[in-house]
Amino acid sequence: MASSEAVATYLNIVLYAVSYQLQRPVEPFLVRSLLHSDASNSNHITDEESAANRTYGRLTSFFSLIQTVGSPLVGSLLDRIGPKRTSISVYAGSALSYWILAHATTPGWLYLSKVPTLLQHAFLVGQATVASIPVEGEGSSARRAAALGRMTTAYTVGATVGPAMGGYLASSDLYAGARLAVWGSLISVLLSVVFLKDHTEMGKDESKAEAQQLRTQRSFLQSVHKTLSFLRHPTIGPLLFIKTFNGVSSSAFSTILPLILANKLHFSPAQLGYFMSASSISVALFAAVGISPAMRSVGNRSDRLAFMGIGCRLVAIIGFGLVASWAMSALAVETEEKIAIPVKGLVSTTLASVAVSLSSHMHATSLTTLTTGSVSAEERGAILGLEHGLFAMARIVGPPLGTALLSRGPSSRFLSELGADGLLRVIVACAVMDLLLMALLSVWSRSYGTTFDPNTDREVKPLVEDHDHSD
Repeated sequence: MASSEAVATYLNIVLYAVSYQLQRPVEPFLVRSLLHSDASNSNHITDEESAANRTYGRLTSFFSLIQTVGSPLVGSLLDRIGPKRTSISVYAGSALSYWILAHATTPGWLYLSKVPTLLQHAFLVGQATVASIPVEGEGSSARRAAALGRMTTAYTVGATVGPAMGGYLASSDLYAGARLAVWGSLISVLLSVVFLKDHTEMGKDESKAEAQQLRTQRSFLQSVHKTLSFLRHPTIGPLLFIKTFNGVSSSAFSTILPLILANKLHFSPAQLGYFMSASSISVALFAAVGISPAMRSVGNRSDRLAFMGIGCRLVAIIGFGLVASWAMSALAVETEEKIAIPVKGLVSTTLASVAVSLSSHMHATSLTTLTTGSVSAEERGAILGLEHGLFAMARIVGPPLGTALLSRGPSSRFLSELGADGLLRVIVACAVMDLLLMALLSVWSRSYGTTFDPNTDREVKPLVEDHDHSD
């Protein structure tokens, strides 16, 4: 594999992850700051915290909408102009997004900063770039798979460093992370220009001109129609629905989580950044050493592992609600030990939320194993792209749902005084959705349950005969 091109791609992914994650612990504080300084908003909204929560939810939803539209667009660009020029476009769009964010003075500018993220699909482009680099000789498939695996490692490095760095910088300047992200994205543009090449996946007897002609003649609508055919597949379609419904629950919880930590438990930007970094590295470690033993513990049945994951998340979400409510009640009461409560709350809520992240990862990874194992190797890219798109659609619904429940008027005077009534509404909603997910997955498993064979990377021993889903 062309080492310089692969290394440049990995560096780009690290920079992309760092740049994106720099903003995560900052946005809740930035939204609140801009709403507070926006006189036109403060005149007619009496509850500033509720307004900030709702704005944060709508902003997250808007970002997901843009991402949903952009995912197939970037996929089409990869087919038509190749990985190199698509990569340049993606990182240039990211730089523009962060530049607008670095100059945002009103909530409207925050929304405007999300528009260039239409092209912000660097991980997808990185996968396509690595997959297109020529690999020859024995074990080429294994080496390509290993190269694609290193993409996840590269992103994990950035996702671990980014939040902690962003929170630390935000302690003195809420815009410092955005300005740094502009430079990180521009460096990726430069790396793409200098080191990336355009490759074709055509046979040796076909010229580059012929490959380009076939590429440009491919209908975008035909490709989309082919991908959407998976939704009608009797085995894969229900799994995709389950994964999309799971996305609503997980995105609702993940959206309100930083709001609870920042507004109710008084985490500073630096503490929020450290918390997010801890979650990222915990999930990465579990993915590296925990998934395989967990799979073996359920007899290599990925549907059972998915069921176990959602069950664990249900328990973890309820546990987080109890721990966070305890911390809120402790903060609401003046005691001599009150100064120690933030430390206890920091540790307890971090452990509980990490448990939610780990169980969510177990569930989502198992579902992806089921869907990708049910199609041919040539169709896996399409099914993964469809999963990304459906999850982005779920994130259009989940964040505003979570923040609406969090910001709704008080239902209990006691809970309202603690500030926990909104949190408990979200916990109950997520728990109900997780129970429904467990029921749906149980029905699917009884009808279509399979065993995952890690040696062939396929689902085997179907309980019912599979159906053809080709058009």
